[in-house]
Amino acid sequence: MDRVFFCGDLNYRINLPREEAEHAIEQMKKSSDKTDKIREQLLRHDQLLATMAEGNAFNGLAEGKVAFLPTFKFDKGTDEYDTSHKQRIPAWTDRIVYKPTGTRLLKYDSVPAALHSDHRPVFASFRVNTFGRELPPTRKRKRKRQPLSARDEWAD
Repeated sequence: MDRVFFCGDLNYRINLPREEAEHAIEQMKKSSDKTDKIREQLLRHDQLLATMAEGNAFNGLAEGKVAFLPTFKFDKGTDEYDTSHKQRIPAWTDRIVYKPTGTRLLKYDSVPAALHSDHRPVFASFRVNTFGRELPPTRKRKRKRQPLSARDEWAD
């Protein structure tokens, strides 16, 4: 069974005027109650999600819930979106998509504190079944305490 993970600057943008995208982002930063709703409204204009839904790219692949702010285009060393003369629209250009069969996404997030670039890096953690079957729900197992051996007693 093949495993596919495709990640990087996929360069998909948000199909909105800059002012609307920035207004939505400012609302997300200010309001913890409405953040998910505002983000979902902004993601309705995301080119990658639209392209995948239309079946025009990354067929059979999935993406986790995008629960972070747009990762592009920042002024380097700051939290400010592009203040240059180009005034690029903030977007989620940095993405991770994967083949979901036998793979469970555990975490998908960005690193907003990484100010060294005009992008914020994204990362994902996965649980992968090496046998190619669907993964059952995660169960917590209790560890059994092992009795100390005679050798361990002497080590103290």
